Order: sequence, then C-alpha cells, then structure tokens
Amino acid sequence: MLFERESDSIKGNPKRFPFLNKEQKGQERMDKKKMRKVLQKLALLGIIASLSAFTLGGCQKTTESKETQTEAKSEAKADETKQEEETESTDKAENTEEAKDTDKAEEKTDETEEKTEEKAEEKAEEKAEEEKTVELEKTEHPTFTSDGIRKLVLNRDGEEIFSLSKEPADYKMEFDYWEILNPYDETATVNTETMYKLFDVLSGFDFSTTAEVPDGTDTGVEGSTTTMQIDYTESTDTSAEADKTVTLLLGNEDDLGNRYVAVAGYENEVYTIPSSTLEAIYNLNPFDYILKIPALVNIDTVESIDIKTKESSYTMKIKDGKYYMGDKEVEKETFTTLYQALLNVMLDSNLDTPKADNEKEEVLRMVFHRSTKEAPEITLTYYTYDGNYDSVAVNGTERYLVKNADVNTLVQQIAEAFK
Repeated sequence: MLFERESDSIKGNPKRFPFLNKEQKGQERMDKKKMRKVLQKLALLGIIASLSAFTLGGCQKTTESKETQTEAKSEAKADETKQEEETESTDKAENTEEAKDTDKAEEKTDETEEKTEEKAEEKAEEKAEEEKTVELEKTEHPTFTSDGIRKLVLNRDGEEIFSLSKEPADYKMEFDYWEILNPYDETATVNTETMYKLFDVLSGFDFSTTAEVPDGTDTGVEGSTTTMQIDYTESTDTSAEADKTVTLLLGNEDDLGNRYVAVAGYENEVYTIPSSTLEAIYNLNPFDYILKIPALVNIDTVESIDIKTKESSYTMKIKDGKYYMGDKEVEKETFTTLYQALLNVMLDSNLDTPKADNEKEEVLRMVFHRSTKEAPEITLTYYTYDGNYDSVAVNGTERYLVKNADVNTLVQQIAEAFK
C-alpha cells in the first residue's frame, strides 16, 4: 500500500520526479488534456444547472421575500399606528392626571403658603412679645406712680387669680386699651375709675427702707409662690409703654400686723406692707373692675350687625358713609340711637353656673361684623335664665346675668325701629 500511494504521488507531480521517460511524460500530457476538456464540460453543465436552480429558486425566494416584507411592513405599520394611538391616549390621560395633580399641588401650595404666613405672623407676634418682656428692666428698689403702671398680675399659692394690663390697639378707643385677661378676656371693658384707685394703693408701697427682722425669723419670702408682678414706666407720658418690671414675693406676717415682702432677685433685703392692704388687693372682686356692659364695640369699626329675635331677623349696615336698616337708608342719628341701645343692656352680676342647653331658650342674638381684620367679631347672645334674669354669652361664653325686662325692652325697640 505504501508503494501504491507513492506511485500516485509520482503521477500527480512528474516535475518532482525527473527519472520518468519521455513516452510516459507524453502520455501523461494527453491524459491531462482530455481530463481538462471533460472537467470543463462537466463544470459548464454544473454551473448552468446551479445558475438555473439559483435563478429559479432565487426568483421564488425573492417573490416570497417581497410579499413577506410587504406583509411585515403592513403589520409593523399597523402595530406602529396602534402603539401611537395607545401612546397618545396614555399621554392624554397622563396630561389630565398631571393637570389635576398640578391643580391640587397649586391649591395645596396656596394653603401651605397661607398657613406659613399665618404661622410666621404668629411667631413674629410671639417673638415681639418675648422681646418686649426681655427688654423690661428688673429693679431692686422700685418706685412707681398710678399713672405709670401698665400691668398687674396677682398669683396666690402659684395660681394666677387676676391679670390686668394695658393693650393698645388701633381699633380701640384709648380708655378701652385696658383688659382683664383673667378671669375675663379682651371683650370685658375695664372700669378705669376703679382701676386707678387700685393703682393709687400700689403706688403707696415704699421700698426705700428695709425692715428690721429679728434674728432667727422666718420671713417666708424665699421661694414664695404668692407674688405680685407690676410692669411700669417712670415716664410722665401716658402713652409710654412699660420699660421696668418688679415681682414682689409675699412672705409671712410679723407681730405688728404686717407682711414681709421682698423683690425677686434681691431676697436679702426684706420690707413690710400692712397685711390689711395686701388682703384687700388679693380679695378684690374682678366684677367691680369692669364696666357693666356686655361689650364695647366702637361704631367706627363696624361694617354691619345681624340681629335675630324669636320673631324676626334684621340687618344694620354702614356703607360708603351711608346708614341702612334693612334695605332702607336712614339718618345717622336714627341708626346710632338703635346702635347704642344694642349695647346698653346693663350687667347685673357674674353667672356662676350656666344652664344646660335644653333648659334655656335663645331670646336675642346680635353679631357685630367689623370693617377691619384686626378687630374681632363680637357675638352677644341672650338666653332665658329664670323669672327675673336672662344670661348673656359673649362670643359663646356665658359669664353674666342681666335683667330680662331690659332684654325684652330692647327686643321691642328693635322691632319698632324696623317698622
């Protein structure tokens, strides 16, 4: 087998083996020529057959391909159109939702901004009040006059029982600047005549000379929770604000009917004040320090008044300098006469225990709407109480009793004025 393969190899490459004879070489050349012709014919036939098959198959494949491509393009276009429609629909939905969300966000932003502004205003007011308190000078040896006092706060055994202070406001008349914030509120009108009598007593306190305290005496001033705070100014200008403050610590009594007193922060110096004087101050009746009217509402700050009785409802209004009772324009004097009557039901006493809602009936309600935001709205409501008295609520809080005859007279006056 080895030699057969070697012989084949020799025949296939005569140039590599020069030992072949001429005859053999000639025969080899003729065989090659014949073989080339045969191969050329076969190759030609094969190429044609291949080309034919390729051409026919190619044409068929091309046709099928074009049809397939056309269908594919149509389907793709349809899918694309559908997708665009879905996208457009989704976009519209998203835009609608975004619009709603935007509106809600804007509303929420507006509310947030309003709340933020309100909080900022409240904080500014609180800060102003704090700064005002901090700026007051604490005095060791206070001296004050009745005209210089701006605030009085009484505490008994750690509990605040009375608070009176000057609170100026643009919507108030000057004599109405004073407020009793405990046990009442800003709606109570202070009787300044009674108030200044109290201030005269306070201005008589003498802190120039300390008391002689026997050795071993417990004055009781150290850590006392019965205190008196007085804010004041030494200025003679009645419009000046307080710039000084003192807190008095009330201690035990001595053997002479006095009570030991010290200035907070300077407890090493002790003074005495007659016990009777201090008892009169701490036992004061707040009702004695207010004007006997339910509320004082400056007509210059009023825009309208809504009135409701058992029988009817009425409206009084001030607009562009003109006065109206219902839809009818009236003279200023006619308007102000009734207006003064609305606020002229006199208080008789404090109300200790209000009746339950099912035990009383509303007789008259008046709502004073203000023309300025700074001024609070005031609502006065009268209820039946007993055979002689009605109760009156100021902004929802029942505090006083009035004679029911006075209320009935006012209801009749209102009805007559609107005829």
